Amino acid sequence: MSNQPERIEKFQFIHYGVLSRLKRWGIKWSLWPVHLVTACCGVELAHAYACGYDAERLGSLYFGMCRQANVIVIEGTVTRKMAKILKMTYEQMPEPKFVIAMGSCAIKGGVFWNSYHIVRPWEIVPVDVFISGCPPTPEALLRAIRTVQEMVFNKKMESPIKKKVIELEKVVEKPAEVKLQKPPAPPVRISPKPKIVLCQEKKVNWPFGQELVNKLKELLSGLVARIVICDVNRLCLETSSDKIIEVAKKLREFGFDHVKSVNVIDLIHEKKFIVEYVVSSFSVSELMPVLLHIHISIPRDNPRIPSLIEIWPSADYMEREMHEFFGIWFEGNPWMGRNFLIDPDTPIKYPLRKDVKVETPIYTIEVKVK
Repeated sequence: MSNQPERIEKFQFIHYGVLSRLKRWGIKWSLWPVHLVTACCGVELAHAYACGYDAERLGSLYFGMCRQANVIVIEGTVTRKMAKILKMTYEQMPEPKFVIAMGSCAIKGGVFWNSYHIVRPWEIVPVDVFISGCPPTPEALLRAIRTVQEMVFNKKMESPIKKKVIELEKVVEKPAEVKLQKPPAPPVRISPKPKIVLCQEKKVNWPFGQELVNKLKELLSGLVARIVICDVNRLCLETSSDKIIEVAKKLREFGFDHVKSVNVIDLIHEKKFIVEYVVSSFSVSELMPVLLHIHISIPRDNPRIPSLIEIWPSADYMEREMHEFFGIWFEGNPWMGRNFLIDPDTPIKYPLRKDVKVETPIYTIEVKVK
């Protein structure tokens, strides 16, 4: 650094003499930004240099090495960690060199304005042009490049060595004490018992559905509590575990020849499960689009229900799944008591029940003892 002013004096004729205009013209059309992406503004910079805007046509070519580049475009947030890299990159660039701060994060931290680790770029390196916006547009970056070119061509090319030197260690000094703030505890509220409505009737324009309901009411008289239309091509009926076998047989004879799914609804506050069979038809064309939901309520302390695999074999593996997930015992299914999906050695039984507690991870803090 001691002989730097002497070297500058030798080339004063280039800066201020007859050749200065030629020098400024060459620099104006040879702005080579170094590739230093700090945040998401890099996407907008890539957009500006892509074929749509083609920033290279303005004499600005993105370069990969700081020792051959003369511009830094700070693309977004500068953290304490990146501040050192920014300073190091700037110091390796040859004279003259320019800095463009791009985006609201580079100007005042953006959405991280009050964060503990944000550093203002102009506290690290001298910034020549600021681009506002989040995100800034490619047009704004092209305008910043044109601004630097105007500065180069119309003003004196003075060395940045004369500018104020900032010591990075003082700017990004870590605070002596960091007070840990605990997040406030979430409020604990006791909600009223939710109202569970199943087989809710819905008024829809489906004449065949009403005709179907009337036929099923006649067919299943005395076996079901209710049969309703809950949507177009969707029916629902409620029955009990002691009548489900007879209901299933009559529905099979009517044309509902297979089970599409078996589900369980855990009503823990009502101390019961609702087992749901969804059946349809492959053999009767009129019934093919229809889904019939069959709901059976069983007590939670003794969740047993007759299996329907003798009537609808397709219910087999789904009953096995519900047995493992909820502990429902489908009497007559030979797979009861055996695992189908879950590891037999797992300590958690019936994991989808609402009273099963999820394991809480345990966190430990390592303390170094001197």
